[in-house]
Amino acid sequence: MSAGTRAPALLIALLMLAATVLPVAAGSTAAGSVSVLCDFPGQVVEAGETATFSLAAANNGNAAAEGSQIKLWTENFAGSRNWEMRFIDGKTEVNRVSIPSGGSKTVTLEVETAADTPVGDYPVKVHIGDGSIWLYVSISKTHTGELGTLNLLVTDKGGEKVKGATVEVYRGNGHEAFDRLMTTADGRISAGLPQDVYRLVITKPGFLSTEKKDVKVKCGITVDAGTVMLDKSSYAAEVTVKSSLITTPAGKNPTFEMKLRNVGKADDTYRLSAEGLPEGWYARYKESAGDMSDISEILVPAGEEKSLFLEAIPPYGTKVGDYSFNAVIESSSDVYTEDLTAKISGSYEMRLSADRYRYEANMGETLEFDASVRNIGNAGALTGIHFEVSAPQGWKATVTPTNITSLQPGESKKVNVKVVPPPNIVASEYKVTLKAVSEQGEQSDDFRIVVKEQSFAAILGLLMLAGIAGGVWYYFRKYQRR
Repeated sequence: MSAGTRAPALLIALLMLAATVLPVAAGSTAAGSVSVLCDFPGQVVEAGETATFSLAAANNGNAAAEGSQIKLWTENFAGSRNWEMRFIDGKTEVNRVSIPSGGSKTVTLEVETAADTPVGDYPVKVHIGDGSIWLYVSISKTHTGELGTLNLLVTDKGGEKVKGATVEVYRGNGHEAFDRLMTTADGRISAGLPQDVYRLVITKPGFLSTEKKDVKVKCGITVDAGTVMLDKSSYAAEVTVKSSLITTPAGKNPTFEMKLRNVGKADDTYRLSAEGLPEGWYARYKESAGDMSDISEILVPAGEEKSLFLEAIPPYGTKVGDYSFNAVIESSSDVYTEDLTAKISGSYEMRLSADRYRYEANMGETLEFDASVRNIGNAGALTGIHFEVSAPQGWKATVTPTNITSLQPGESKKVNVKVVPPPNIVASEYKVTLKAVSEQGEQSDDFRIVVKEQSFAAILGLLMLAGIAGGVWYYFRKYQRR
């Protein structure tokens, strides 16, 4: 072949090679017995959404293809390697089609994009037999780095929403839970998760556990994992503690209020006990808070609920602090344990006392007596104690010492109280109040002061009585003689 003829031949070869690698214009088909058409070969979606293409495939009169199976497949390129594509006929995924000679069939292609695909245009080549077509997916927004949202509904077999079911989330084939969620009152969960494929394990006391596999979560996309239905166990319980931490002052017994519900299918008798009690402590179950008897087991019909009260009884002299133990309720198939804490708190108490609470005093004269203040609490020292005296108007009253810096539990100190009634006061009984005030509390006590008449007044009164008596006697003798 001459040089003049080799050049056109080389040009033709290059053009043929280009035709095999360059995309054909959108909506057109490659040469072959099958032609493929698409009215809208380019679609715009956000990353993570699915583009749907309706494809019309026609058998261009090739009798050999009539009744034969025509294969369907796709090619995707850099940037879309992790996309998922499937051919759909109604709700059925297909990979082959049979088209009679001169006939046509319509098939749908779903292109599920990845949520972290960058913004841009991505080609997809579709093959139906020896026919093909180029399609284009334009990503308008990417969700790279965003969390996806997982939604799930949990119900029982009767369709009732299951509240408080635990949903453990495992990544892929992992054995350690990535997250642990709890269904709300309407039986739902909604959680933000990184993009991945998850396995969900759903459990609830009184129900058989179940799992849901291959749940795909895409970044920035809300995924509805559908509804999971739980089947009830034959024997199960639901234990609810009103408060797992009870605070009571020393000398009183903390009592925990509980609800025991039979959520199984059958009636059951539950055995009641406590474990891990502190040394010297005792615990008993009661059916009412004021009940003095204790029970060790209780029958609860299926679907019903009963109240229980667990009274913890500490030994005498228990110190201030936190004491933990476990309530144990055993059904015919399971054991339920509740962690409880009894917090024994101290009290700040102060007592005022004296040898006597009734004294006598003369008008205008000073009366002294001692009073004692004692810390009878167990919470700690009483601090900043000072004293106040309330006396009738015109009286003088003082306390020595005027204050006490600190008084430890069990410690006592004496104070001296001086009161002076006015010299012109009416003889009678009067009340004087002594109050001790600390930074933690206060205490008061009353004392009775009997004020006597002055001695000269008493003598004068006696003389007057004697004079009156003498006068009566004189006149009696005088007029009796007559």
